[in-house]
Amino acid sequence: MIHGLGGSSINWTDLGQVLAPVVASYALDLPGFGLSDPPADGDYSIEEFAQTAIAYLETIVAVRGGGVHLLGNSLGGAIAVRVAMLRPDLLRSLTLISPAFPDLRPRVRRLQFLPLSLVRIPGVGPAGFRLIASAYPERQVDQTFREILVDPAVMGPVRRQQAVDQAAARASMRWAPDALAASFNALVRSWIIDFGATHWAAARSVSVPTAVVWGARDLLVSVGVAPKVVRHIRGSTLTVFEDVGHVAQMEKPAETARIVADLIAAAEEPR
Repeated sequence: MIHGLGGSSINWTDLGQVLAPVVASYALDLPGFGLSDPPADGDYSIEEFAQTAIAYLETIVAVRGGGVHLLGNSLGGAIAVRVAMLRPDLLRSLTLISPAFPDLRPRVRRLQFLPLSLVRIPGVGPAGFRLIASAYPERQVDQTFREILVDPAVMGPVRRQQAVDQAAARASMRWAPDALAASFNALVRSWIIDFGATHWAAARSVSVPTAVVWGARDLLVSVGVAPKVVRHIRGSTLTVFEDVGHVAQMEKPAETARIVADLIAAAEEPR
């Protein structure tokens, strides 16, 4: 399981619990996010993240044997598609939840997303981000939840507190704002260069069974991108949840788990 921009492995907790009777779940913190150290070379590109994910998957496959059922949300979805292109031998299936494929239409709410707005201000931005994160982690988490969730209350007090604790912990990590800014900038560049041709070429190369899940009320990557994603991935399916935002695995874990479980069952059928 690969999280999105600014996220971490805790974004998969509820989905992993629901899927426990079906499959063992592993979620990583990408370099510079969650509790992972930043990359030594400062490279936050999708290509470099994909290599990190591949190394992680190689370890899992070496220990458990067989391929894995890879899930990715947002930036993690774009990374997962790149993994599927580079190392299809590691995968049995692919689930993409609001994958961060090129969406260049102006979206005021996305531009007003406070963490991204702050870290992109040269010089003072990272310092301001650290100050707010350390002094007001609850405010930062609540603002983020309003952007990615239709109803923040769905998270409940325990999950909210986990997010607050992690935000407070990351405030002491000097690289945290730089990781967020560099990852965002790298993602946007990948959308702009040749109109995101690399993303669409990677999608066309996917050869494993794939399910695409989107929220109709996603404020960060429009559901309008979903049909194009599905057209580019041969044989993929699309499920759109009406009252869901950017993180279906957090907003509707049980429903998302059913989609994943059905895909796993289909992928495991003898051919």
